[in-house]
Parts: sequence; C-alpha cells; structure tokens
Amino acid sequence: MNMNLIEVLIIVFCLIVLIILVSSMFRLNMPRRVNLEGIEDPKTAEAYDRISRMPQFKLIRRSFVKKLKKYCTKETITDIGCGPGYLLQSVSKEFPENKLVGVDISKEMVEKAKANFASTGYGERIEFRQGAADYLPFDDSTQDFIVSTFSLHHWADPEASFKEIFRILKPGGQMLIFDFRRDARRLLFYLIWFAQNVALRIMGITAIRKINEPMGSLLASYTKKEIGELIKKTPFKDYQIEGKLGWIYLYGKKAENAL
Repeated sequence: MNMNLIEVLIIVFCLIVLIILVSSMFRLNMPRRVNLEGIEDPKTAEAYDRISRMPQFKLIRRSFVKKLKKYCTKETITDIGCGPGYLLQSVSKEFPENKLVGVDISKEMVEKAKANFASTGYGERIEFRQGAADYLPFDDSTQDFIVSTFSLHHWADPEASFKEIFRILKPGGQMLIFDFRRDARRLLFYLIWFAQNVALRIMGITAIRKINEPMGSLLASYTKKEIGELIKKTPFKDYQIEGKLGWIYLYGKKAENAL
C-alpha cells in the first residue's frame, strides 16, 4: 500500500511523540551540582518575584497549603527561605489566626517580601527576618511549625540546617519541607528546559536565565534516597519522606520530650 507524504509525516510525528512520552517516564540519573544560596542582585530578585507569580507556582503553593492543613493548627508558622513571600500569603488566607514569620538569607528578598505584604492587610501578624538556614535567628524551642518550599537545594549545609530547625522547634513542633527531586521523571526535565531556554527568553526574563534557573535548582536538588540519608544524621526520629513525579515532601516532628 502506497502512502502519500502527509501520511508519512503523521506517522513520523506520532513515533516522535511516542518516543518522547516513553523516555519521559524514566527518572534522571545525574550528579548533584551545587547551586547558589541567596539572591542579592536587585534585577535577579525582581525576575524571581515575577516568575513566582506565575500560575504553575500558584498551583504548587495551593497543593502545599492543602498538605499543610493535615498537620498544622493554630500555631506560629515559620517559612525558611521565604523568598518574595508568596507562600506565606497563601498560608495567611487558609490560617487566618496564625502568626507568620518569614526568614531568608537574602536582604533583597526580605525587603521584597515586606513590600509584597504591605498591601495585603496581614501585616500585623507577620514578621520577616534575615538569616541563613544553618544559623536561624531564633532562640531554642521557640517555633511551632517550620515550612520551606524550593529552598532546601540552596542550603549550604543541609545537615546543619535540619539540626537548626530541630533546635528552634518546640517539643512536639513540626516541619514540612517541599523541594525538587533530582531523580525526577524526564518529563519534568524537558518542561524545565523549555521554560528556561524558550519561555523565559520570549518573556524577556533574562536575569534568572543568567544564573541558570530554574534548571540549576533541579540539578542542585536531592534524590529521595539522599534526603533519607541526610535526615538520619539529624535528631529527627519521627519523619516521613514522600516522593512524587518531580518533587519531594519531607515531614518531621520533634519528640514531645526532646530538649
């Protein structure tokens, strides 16, 4: 049976799509590449703020808050690596009685978060502080619930940072951490590559591209196994690691009788 050119092109196109779909189901296997911690350049901070407002990140924050509602009640919620503060804005709507605290290593980001919250009406119950994850600006056993999204892969010393989180949590205090997983499905890798090399270029968001984001964050993140090895080196004994398509949830709780 003879086929015309259009039929041949359709078959070739379908084969290409099939190859992409099949290959996208396999997980990535590549060494970790250390990423920068903190954004101090004003243009980069502005670009990060802009992409944080995009619909896909809103959906991620919504999903995170839904997960948070399974654990958190009327407590202080402290966001480590808060960036421009949009997670805390989402949290503030779902937890109207909770006090909120945002911490970021970048002074530029802290100022951006304060500015973003200025017009929300939530200013009276939120505060922002500058500080690194491995040297948090809180006294021992003073925080109720620690959250963090897309920050873990930036931490210079994650083991020390988890120990710091344990230190500042009250006995019975909890944490919920969300981040990329480096052993993500290849589909996520393709999507991030497209976002960085095509979408951001079209949108003119060059400052983020210059620091190899968002691809740099994916390559700097940890595998599910590596997260497990990290948390085992810390005082946390009660924890759960939940791996998804291209990200990880890490839940931990400080024992009631812990010092």
